[in-house]
Amino acid sequence: MRPATDTRLPLWLGAIAVVLVAPVALVAPAWAQWTQVPGVTASNVFSVSTIGDTIVAGADSVAYVSTNAGVTWKRSVRVAAGVTSVRRVRVHNGRLYAGTDRFDSPGQGVFVSDDLGDTWSAFNQGLGSNDIIDLLIRGDSLYAATDGAGVWVRNLITGTWGRFGDIFAPEQSNVVNAIVAGGSRLLACAGPNGTVFFRDPGQADWTISLLFNDRFFAGVEAQSAAWNGRGWVVGSNFGVFHSATGQSPWTFVDFGLHPLVFTAFATLGTDLFVSLGAPNGTLIALSHDDGVTWQNLDTLAFAQTYDLARQGTNLYAGRVGGLWRRSIASVASVPGVDAPSHLAFAIAGAQPVGDRVRFKFELPEAGTIAIEVFDVIGRRVGDGIREARPAGHGEIEWDAARLPAGVYHARLSAAGEGATTRLVRIAAGRR
Repeated sequence: MRPATDTRLPLWLGAIAVVLVAPVALVAPAWAQWTQVPGVTASNVFSVSTIGDTIVAGADSVAYVSTNAGVTWKRSVRVAAGVTSVRRVRVHNGRLYAGTDRFDSPGQGVFVSDDLGDTWSAFNQGLGSNDIIDLLIRGDSLYAATDGAGVWVRNLITGTWGRFGDIFAPEQSNVVNAIVAGGSRLLACAGPNGTVFFRDPGQADWTISLLFNDRFFAGVEAQSAAWNGRGWVVGSNFGVFHSATGQSPWTFVDFGLHPLVFTAFATLGTDLFVSLGAPNGTLIALSHDDGVTWQNLDTLAFAQTYDLARQGTNLYAGRVGGLWRRSIASVASVPGVDAPSHLAFAIAGAQPVGDRVRFKFELPEAGTIAIEVFDVIGRRVGDGIREARPAGHGEIEWDAARLPAGVYHARLSAAGEGATTRLVRIAAGRR
């Protein structure tokens, strides 16, 4: 089902652009598409995220880790006494970072593990007693979205936590539900009045952006966001908004489900997946055009979904009652793409490169790609990339912030073929 534009706008929307989707009745569960992930206890799974073949999930008091694309799973020890939810887990250079909160008590902040969850230690120097809702790693920086204290940042190599922006308190937006990176921009979902905030390199503070473009709107809360390389989407308790730039103009997409308790996004190339959790179940939908139009995939009655992530051609859902997955191989190919005749691979942009490298490639057929970077004597450096991609043109970002100055070679492997490109870095910069 695809929404059609309706020019008869509700009075309360004024002149705001809106796309309407036919209301969805969550009464016909699509359980056959989903299977519960063995090895993950059937308790609340609040978050799930992926990097390459590694998948991490945060549950009530523990984390789960798979380093082989979901084949086997490891359960961590309890992150800390008193923790009631592990709201976000991130992995970087083999370390796990867990953002936690604690019901009805002062928060315990962030914890780190160097042994995939066998032991944990506090990582809160300077952070104080804060509940953590989301974590983002970008270069050597770890960003924390807190439940009541705005956004914080810490360099992962040196330093302690510091507040990252002063705008949230004056805008009554200290509760930050999500922090997301796209290109060079950061986007924070914060506040109860239809607001998000963006920040670009060199800016002294965040800039507020109104989801309804020309006005605040009491009661509308941005819950989640995603960037697919061509535009931004924001999930709220009232519907989805999309923007090419992460700021006005925003267009509202109304799925007819009110209120929405949880929203989450996942991407496959430029395809976008969204989960919309209403009180009586969850709708899973897919967009091939950057969030402008959507088609309904699954209606899951009486199933609450907290978070989505994509690994390969599997979609993972952290839910009340465990971690679940379904194949998206048959639905996530972009129609109308003319496949190139051979594999191509290059740097997108000028050399020498900075902290973030963008690779571009042409794939003759859909499938899994692997990108690795090597120094001049053949040692692999940095984290590898492994993702499922459709045929045709694609781009992907890679973190080069920790590379010393030098010459490197990046290799793309796909469909039994390989291609390499040269990468030059003259200084190891930090954000």
